[in-house]
Amino acid sequence: MNDKVTGLNEMLMDALTRDLTDPDKCTPGLYTVVRGIINDNRDALDSIPSKALEETLKSMTNSVPFKIKESAY
Repeated sequence: MNDKVTGLNEMLMDALTRDLTDPDKCTPGLYTVVRGIINDNRDALDSIPSKALEETLKSMTNSVPFKIKESAY
């Protein structure tokens, strides 16, 4: 059962990553889902270098049609 959940999680992450590169799919709803996934996987993100996270945030911030409120993570 864990293998199925892991597989679904990987498929979801792949789909969200693809959607984030498609301007037609970049909606507030998509960003809400991505934010939820990030919050759910916070422990995994702690091992990612902060410079990589900052670059990702900068890239997302520059591409969205609205401002993302930064918070202390």
